[in-house]
Amino acid sequence: MNHKKAFTLIELLVVIAIIAILAAILFPVFAQAKAAAKKSATLSNLKQNGTAVALYQADHDDTYSQSAYCATGCTVTGQPTVGSQLFTVYDSLMPYTKNRDIIQDVAEPKAIDFPAFLATVGMLPYLNGATSIATATNYIQFAGVVPNFAVFEDPGIGGTDDGVINGTSLDIPAETIMFGTGKMVKPGTQNLDVPSVVTPGLQDRIRIKYRVNAVGLGGEGFPGVARHSGQLILNFADTHAKTYKSNAVLNTTGLDSTRYGGANTTERVYNLPFDLNGIPNMLAEPGL
Repeated sequence: MNHKKAFTLIELLVVIAIIAILAAILFPVFAQAKAAAKKSATLSNLKQNGTAVALYQADHDDTYSQSAYCATGCTVTGQPTVGSQLFTVYDSLMPYTKNRDIIQDVAEPKAIDFPAFLATVGMLPYLNGATSIATATNYIQFAGVVPNFAVFEDPGIGGTDDGVINGTSLDIPAETIMFGTGKMVKPGTQNLDVPSVVTPGLQDRIRIKYRVNAVGLGGEGFPGVARHSGQLILNFADTHAKTYKSNAVLNTTGLDSTRYGGANTTERVYNLPFDLNGIPNMLAEPGL
């Protein structure tokens, strides 16, 4: 008699169980490898971003770019208004990078939808000669890294008297953040990454400032985010880039000024993960 050979049900179940066990072992390894690759790519982007800032400074008497200023549709005093196009630090670096990927975080390339953010305050991104987004083909749309608004000042926005920063004015370039992985928080909304209650070592005044984005264009609208396995990626004024744990304390040197914090009050510079603004030994928090 001819007998057909075949797997028994038990043998089939054993094979399936072995495959499931191997998948459970290997899939997390693959996921970790993918996450590590994204972190390395973003670290490279921020390193190149830092080099682009240095090139910009070389062409502009060692000054840093403004975070933003009104390019078209401005008031007679140069202030932006509804319908204005805003030229940002992202635009200023584009001639040196010629690559929009360098302002992105590979783990979340569309973390900042810049036209959508500006639309909430009635403005447009810089459209390179076009008059509407519908007809524009060359403008900054997405980003995943946010600037330090104390280094990249905005003297042309809101009538502030903060001038542009010169590189030689920084006491500790290697500890002064320029950009970090971050996101967009629309005006009037809460940043859920900021604790709602005071935790030990966290400065309450700064926490409250970042808890709700009240002003639109400012640090609280662009907080840092530790999206790489609980780590942020930052670059610094000496152009190096590095990863940090979300609760790392970068620098406890603050500021003693009646303008920021009151007389004889020292504020800590940088409160990771959300607060990437400030300059060690100069300015603890712009606009606070």
